Amino acid sequence: MFVAEDSLRIRIVEMVKANEGAMADVLCERDVPVKMRDGTVLSCDVWRPKSGEKVPALLQRQPYDKRLAQAYVYAHPAWYARQGYGVVVQDSRGRGSSEGDFYPLRGDGKDGFDTIAWCAEQPWCSGKVASFGFSLPGLNQLLAAAEKPPALVTAIPGFYPQGMYDGLTHVGGAFGLAAVLDWALLLASDAARRANRPDLLEDIRHAAGCGGAAPTLALKDIPFLVEPDLMPFLKDYLEHPSFDAYWQEFEIGERFNQIGVPCLHLSGWYDSFVTQTMHAYERFTSETQSEHRLLVGPWYHIPWTQQVGAVDFGDAARNMADEYQLAWLDAWTKGRREALDALPRVKVFVTGSNTWHDADHWPLPGVTTQTWYLHSAGRANSLSGNGVLNLEEPGAIEPADYFFYNPTAPVQSIGGHSCCYPEAAPMGPMDQRNVEVRNDVLIYSSPPLEQSVWVAGIVKAHLFAASSARDTDWVVKLCDVSPDGRSLNIQEGVIRARFRNGFDQPSLIEPDSIYEYTIEVGACCHRFEAGHRIRLQVTSSNFPGIDRNPNTGGPIGMEAPFEWIPASQTVFHDATHPSSVSLPIMPT
Repeated sequence: MFVAEDSLRIRIVEMVKANEGAMADVLCERDVPVKMRDGTVLSCDVWRPKSGEKVPALLQRQPYDKRLAQAYVYAHPAWYARQGYGVVVQDSRGRGSSEGDFYPLRGDGKDGFDTIAWCAEQPWCSGKVASFGFSLPGLNQLLAAAEKPPALVTAIPGFYPQGMYDGLTHVGGAFGLAAVLDWALLLASDAARRANRPDLLEDIRHAAGCGGAAPTLALKDIPFLVEPDLMPFLKDYLEHPSFDAYWQEFEIGERFNQIGVPCLHLSGWYDSFVTQTMHAYERFTSETQSEHRLLVGPWYHIPWTQQVGAVDFGDAARNMADEYQLAWLDAWTKGRREALDALPRVKVFVTGSNTWHDADHWPLPGVTTQTWYLHSAGRANSLSGNGVLNLEEPGAIEPADYFFYNPTAPVQSIGGHSCCYPEAAPMGPMDQRNVEVRNDVLIYSSPPLEQSVWVAGIVKAHLFAASSARDTDWVVKLCDVSPDGRSLNIQEGVIRARFRNGFDQPSLIEPDSIYEYTIEVGACCHRFEAGHRIRLQVTSSNFPGIDRNPNTGGPIGMEAPFEWIPASQTVFHDATHPSSVSLPIMPT
């Protein structure tokens, strides 16, 4: 037993085994070996009907313990078996009881192809195979589908990024600290067991909780991030801060047109990968001929429940993924389209109004872009400031706003789109007033809205800004302010200044020179009700959601805190420098 999470995992596994005796109609075969083309044997659990009928295979490949089958969001495999499916859950290469060395997504396309072929050859299988799974198992499905396995008829990727760089290990060029550390904690127990290194686990627990070492050390000094014997890929991630050739191996990228199977895409508005998933969905529907559908709830990465952060979105926001998946699977593996044809092609939850909206397309038909401009009398700092957000273009002369960014005293992450443990970096919508009282946070608020404003799509901010540093970060957060003053975060984005021209084109800035920055704040579908205000926060840190920029311009993650320097930041919003936020507006 290595960490507390292992204790919970073992208890759940024991509960599952205890209940198997009651599953008289379901057969479970554990640790079934499947040989890959290079001779490596991967291990599967197989759940299927005892009736002996030939059924479609439903495959999930994942590095998070096949004994759990991601049932913390999906129905138990026995439920799908009772619906007439043979559920195959496989430990990824080098994880759990599978042989080989684990490197996230490396070789998952080929391993997925080989496993799909194995499923189709089983005497219980009808010859048709579908795949499902969320997060990395969402992406590895698409990598396998790009290999064109003949038996694969559909995939259901959920809550997935388009690769390992933007949106997963990095956000806007900044290192996704909380998500990477917490994800590493999830992987660490099995990695330490296989490497026979239990001595590292205390450091892992300490750092992955973003306590102790994580806030006070440079990234290079967090022990397990650079420990070659445990998870060597983490060291590789640190050594490739730019989107260079290294990352291409894991990207869907140019593989979109190689994925010909129909897909049901799942996501949540507070998922860490929602913007990536929505971009991918747009590409699939525009670049491929196969059928694609979309379901997006108000959920964050884990779990998919109506209670998200500080908000209860109501009974309508319950997890309905299994019902949707079953209708989709029955249509593509059994030819039963009645249930699927009764469902919309696009079903998205509208936060704010807390209702579902059905459509034929995403982006939603009728959406237009509206530009809201930043204004102030020269002091937009904190809730005590005079920042304004409205539709009026700025005047010829309008005073800029200033603040200091000190990397040793960063703005805290309160809510948002991190992953996956709220104890480390709180997730979801939360009241922002604890950070909005800080003078290093600029606040731009609209007047109370006379009528509701429905934002549906990708929000982008355009900042004209200068820094005394050679590199820094610009963080933008979109918030909904209710009449009682509560400020709930809707989306947030960041750009690391050196990556302003592209994640593959790092270039330091000239101190005190004005640059235009485009910041992808992210995807949302939110209705600002009448009487509420639209708010934009602008600052330079969001810790521990992202790592702190030390402002030095040096190698990312390699400098100790005593080398970090504060920066004087300036945000311009005059006629020559019209800082703004672009909102995709849906008619109400």
